[in-house]
Amino acid sequence: MRISRYLKHLILVVVLLGFVSTNAMAAEESVGKVPEGKTVYDAPDPLPPGKHGDLIWFTEIKTEIRGARAWKVLYRSTDIHNVEIPVSGMIIAPIGNPPAVGRPVVTYGHGTAGLARNCAPSSVDNPAKDATFYFFPNNSDPTDAGIPGLTQMIASGYVVAATDYVGLGGPGFHQYLIGPTAARNVMDAAVAAQQIPPARAGKQAVVIGWSQGGQAAVWAAQLADYVEDSTKILGVAALAPVNAAEQLRIEKEIVASGKKLPPMTDTETIMALYASALTFPDLQLSDVFTPFGLEFVKESAKCQCSKHMSQSLTYMQSWKGPVTRSDPQNQEAWMKRTEQMALGNTPAKVPIVIYQGDDDPTIFPAATEAYVKKTCASGATISYIHYADTDHVRVSARAQGDFLNWIADRFASKPAPSSCK
Repeated sequence: MRISRYLKHLILVVVLLGFVSTNAMAAEESVGKVPEGKTVYDAPDPLPPGKHGDLIWFTEIKTEIRGARAWKVLYRSTDIHNVEIPVSGMIIAPIGNPPAVGRPVVTYGHGTAGLARNCAPSSVDNPAKDATFYFFPNNSDPTDAGIPGLTQMIASGYVVAATDYVGLGGPGFHQYLIGPTAARNVMDAAVAAQQIPPARAGKQAVVIGWSQGGQAAVWAAQLADYVEDSTKILGVAALAPVNAAEQLRIEKEIVASGKKLPPMTDTETIMALYASALTFPDLQLSDVFTPFGLEFVKESAKCQCSKHMSQSLTYMQSWKGPVTRSDPQNQEAWMKRTEQMALGNTPAKVPIVIYQGDDDPTIFPAATEAYVKKTCASGATISYIHYADTDHVRVSARAQGDFLNWIADRFASKPAPSSCK
C-alpha cells in the first residue's frame, strides 16, 4: 500500500515531536532529579558542563508557608578566584498563575551560621519558613534559619531564593566573609530559580541580606553586572552588613581600652581568619593561630555551627589558653586582604538601602555609617535607616515593614530614595 507524501510528512513530524519531547523530558530529568542514593548536597564530581547560575538538580520539600511550594537546589556558581563551585540553597515560590514576564525574585543572603557543611540553613528541619533565631526559646535549629518576611513576600507574588553559600551544605570550604564569593552565590541563586519550571521566576531581582548576608548584599550591588546576561538586579537591601576593615579598626580600639569583645565577635573573627587563610595563598594559618588554636579551628570547622563554636571556644580557652598568637606574622598581607573586603571600595551599580540597629553589639553602627558616608561620596544612591533600642537580631523584625515596602517600590520602578546630602 502506497503512503501519500503528506502522510509520510505527518509521520515524520510525529516521530520528530516524540524525539524532541522524549529528549526534553530526559533533559529535565537529568537536571531535576537528584540521583538515587544521593542528597541534594552531594555534588557531581566533576560538575556537568554549564555556566554560573545553572541548576544542577533540585528536589521539592514541604513548606508551611501558605500558598507556596519549595525546593532544595544545587546550582553552579563561582568564587572570588573565578573557580567554578557547586552551591546549595532553597527556592520558594507562590502557587498559581504568574505574570507573563515571570515572577519577581528576591534573593536572600543569611547571617553567620558556621563553617561546617551541616550548618547550612537549608539543612534544618522545615527550612522554608519565616526567620527563626538560635536564641529564641521556640527554636530547635542548631543555627539561625528561615527568611525574614518570607510569608509576606510569597503573598506579594515573589519567588524567594536563599543560598547556603559555598561550603555550607554543598562541598568545599566555606569562604566566610569573602564578600565577592558570597555575592556571586546570592545572585546565582536568582538565576537558578529561573530554571525551576513551576516557580516561574522572572529576570528581575532584588537582593536582601542580614549580617554576613548584608555584606554579601552590598557586594552584590558592587558586582551587579555579574549576572547581567540573565538577571537584572534592581536594588539591594542590607541589614547590619559586615564592613570588615572598619569593624576590625573599632574592635582594636575596644581591646586597647581594656574592654573585652563579646564571645561571638571573637568566634566570628576566628572564622574569618580561618576562611581567609584557606582562600588566599599569601596567608597562612600559622601566621595567626597558636598550635592549640589551629587544632581547635580545624576540628570545630568540621561539625560546629557558630553559636556552638562560640561556647566551645570560651570553655577551651579557659583550659588550654588562647587560640590566636600574641605576635601575629605576615601582618601586611593580612591587612591588605582585610582592606580588600571593605565595603565601598567599588561604587554600587544599583540603589541600596541599609538598616542598622543603634544598639548592635555585633556590627558596630560606626562601621556601617563609615560605609554609608563612602557610598554617598561615590555618587551612588543609598538610603540609611537606623533604629533606636534595636540590637543585631531584632533589626530583622524591626526593619521588616520598611524593607518590604522598599522592595515593592523597586519592582514598581519607583525612584529609590537617598540619604545623601
